[in-house]
This record gives sequence, structure tokens and C-alpha cells, in this order.
Amino acid sequence: MLFHVYAEPKPDGYFDPKTEPFGIYRQILDADWLLWILLPLLLLIVVGLLMLAWRIHEIPAHRADHKTMRQAELVSALTLLGLFQHWVWAIALFIAYMDWQATEDWIVGILRKSRWPEPAVAAVSQGLTSAAESTAMEAPPPRAEAVPPASAPPATGSGGEKQA
Repeated sequence: MLFHVYAEPKPDGYFDPKTEPFGIYRQILDADWLLWILLPLLLLIVVGLLMLAWRIHEIPAHRADHKTMRQAELVSALTLLGLFQHWVWAIALFIAYMDWQATEDWIVGILRKSRWPEPAVAAVSQGLTSAAESTAMEAPPPRAEAVPPASAPPATGSGGEKQA
């Protein structure tokens, strides 16, 4: 018998009289069938907890795939590395839930402000005192944009025919 609780019956008085199981409770606790029921239940609980832990562990990778991020492969690799180094999983979670477009816009805005100061800041640096003078300052110079070349008329030969 693989799961027999007691190899030999315990004599009466072996347990503390206040806590000793008696009657049907002692028969249930001594029965092998109870352990045969509890073993699969324990295995189901362990497998269920492992599945839940894996789903929680894969949250960053699923989030990155759902957002179709460029960093999806990086997040997937970090979640796998997170099995061994748990702080790496936190980085993967951060990357997956970060709004990278808003962060990029914020950084670009900072860089633009540093390149072209706002009128109020420029007014203080130039010594202007009135608000009207500071708003009348010139806007930052426009960026040079590439202008597509004008389309040339079709080339014609000496006889007025189009050349191929």
C-alpha cells in the first residue's frame, strides 16, 4: 500500500485525549481512499497554480503583441530571462506598458524648446520689458522643406515626336 497512513494501528491513548480523533473521524483519517482522493486534488491545485503563474509571467509579452510594438521581441526575450532574474521581468513589464509615442513626443518637445526659445524667455534674455513686445518677437525660423522638382515637359525629337 503506497499511501497507508499507519503501518500498525496506534493504541488507545497514543494521542492527546483532548485532540485525539475518535469514531468516524479516526476511521476516515486512517483510510487509504482519502489519500487517493487528495493526491489528484493536490496535483490539480499545483498544476493550476503553475498555469496561473505562467499567465501572470507572460503578461508583458501579450501586452506588447496586443499593442503591436516594435519592442515585442525584446519584451518576449526579457520575460523569458525573467524566469531566472526576476528584476528583468519588471523591466519587460515597464517596456510593455509604457506609452512610447507620448514619451517620444515629450522628448522632441523638450529638444525643440531648447533649440528655439519661447518668446517670453527670449524677451527676458534680450531685456524687453512689456508683454506686447515679447509677443511681437519673431517666431522661430521655418524649417526648409524639400520641394519636389517641377515636372518637365515630355522630350520631343526633331520632328515633334515623343522620344521613347
